[in-house]
Amino acid sequence: MHDDKGSMLKRELISNEIKSSIIGFGGASISGEGAGYGFGHITEEDSISLIHEAIDYGVNLFDTAPIYGFGESERRIGRALKHKREGNYIVSKCGIDWHSNGRVNLTNEPQIAQKMLDESLKRLNTDYIDIYMIHWPDKRVDIRHSMEILSKAKEKGKIRFIGLCNTNEEDFKKASEIDKVDVLQGELNFLKTESFFEIQKILKESEIKTMSWGTLE
Repeated sequence: MHDDKGSMLKRELISNEIKSSIIGFGGASISGEGAGYGFGHITEEDSISLIHEAIDYGVNLFDTAPIYGFGESERRIGRALKHKREGNYIVSKCGIDWHSNGRVNLTNEPQIAQKMLDESLKRLNTDYIDIYMIHWPDKRVDIRHSMEILSKAKEKGKIRFIGLCNTNEEDFKKASEIDKVDVLQGELNFLKTESFFEIQKILKESEIKTMSWGTLE
């Protein structure tokens, strides 16, 4: 994948707009002690050093979500990329919020999506997010309502492209009624393939590029 630092292979993730490294940086790895979903303790200093090392090796895609450390992953990515924003792409998501007592709340309610986007922009210390995804399907909420929020945010330049994570064919079709879905993401590794095979059904009828998560399990 690379011979030396900075030579990581790239691919066109979104037409000519985003040419990303074939390996992205998973933000859950730097969630630290912030609770929520994550991989355990890591200091902020080590987190930022890890991101900068990844950039040195040619990684330019940084995938995070608010639930990773209850915002800590986003904050650390924001600090690490403060002076390295150009040429590096940020992916974040809405749909998994939490209450003040720490109880996780999976919801695609449009007002929650708006709140999560606004909070992510602040934590990431950026004016825009390159790819913004709806994290998980929510049977209680018509995805078209949350897509309207994302579509308006795209018009305002707060997000550049829209993605769906862990999605299904029905949600994809409904979401596409509102705006273009640019990227699909699903879990893919030797142990778990169901999510990604669901995405393959959608890809038969489109040219959308994909991202995987949990690939090294």
